[in-house]
Amino acid sequence: MFKSHIFRAVVENFIVAVLAYLLGYYFTAMFHWGTAEIGGLWAVISGVFVMSDRESLTAETARMRIRASFIGCLVSGVYLYFFPFEVVGFALCIAIGVFLCHIFRIPDHIKTTSITISVVVIVSVLVSDISPVENATLRFAESVIGSLTALAVAIAGVYIFRLKKTENK
Repeated sequence: MFKSHIFRAVVENFIVAVLAYLLGYYFTAMFHWGTAEIGGLWAVISGVFVMSDRESLTAETARMRIRASFIGCLVSGVYLYFFPFEVVGFALCIAIGVFLCHIFRIPDHIKTTSITISVVVIVSVLVSDISPVENATLRFAESVIGSLTALAVAIAGVYIFRLKKTENK
């Protein structure tokens, strides 16, 4: 039998996936139709990543995701603006991202920063008709969209499920 916290997690993650995908897809489509699906995917990944069974943890993870994505998008966007893709340059971007996370005393952000750098760089390699700055900006916006969607769903879930519990008493 389903326990209420399991049901809540299932429902909230379902809602996050649907909303984040649609918001990310349509937001990105306004600026670059060719990467709209990537926009939806990246927003879902961000939303699912930050979703937690505790509202406070979701909020903290959302803040972490946004900071880490900003660093990753900034590093990769600047690199791709000045240089074409090279594996060594790609690896150097990740090394710079790791360094910045340590400098800003946020070493827990390293994985997310590195993944964000990877997404921005590889999307730029695969999609030739998007500028590096536009690509990095869209990936950052999608990360914010997914993170804020998860936070909104978590906050709404607290009130909805709290209301349901008081109705059942």
